[in-house]
Amino acid sequence: MFRLEKRKIFLLYQYYLIGNIPNFTSENEKDEKRLIWFSDCLKKGKNLSEKIDKKLKIGWDFSRLPHLEKSILIYATYELFSEQNSQYIKSIISQIINFSKVYLETSKYAYINKVLDLLVKEETTLLKKEV
Repeated sequence: MFRLEKRKIFLLYQYYLIGNIPNFTSENEKDEKRLIWFSDCLKKGKNLSEKIDKKLKIGWDFSRLPHLEKSILIYATYELFSEQNSQYIKSIISQIINFSKVYLETSKYAYINKVLDLLVKEETTLLKKEV
């Protein structure tokens, strides 16, 4: 089962906010796993942001989104396209939207929902064509 990890989102938020990798020391096994996840997420970051960019409204650009929105979208996209989470797509989107409702205004979390839905529909279409 998928469980949203706020700390991962906030690691990304810090990264976008300060412009480089935040000072983070691992104190336990969970922290170590987060650092590995974060490192992998950064490696895939350009690809993930390009996927997101294609689903934004015309004239919008991923690099110009507010830091928290970027963090949420990157986290969600990474998790949605992770092989281990492929069966939890609805759960991931639901948890992301619930998280976004707490931290963002209505129009923002609705837009995040729309972008994630478009990403999933495109991926589903591509998978059907391959089969």
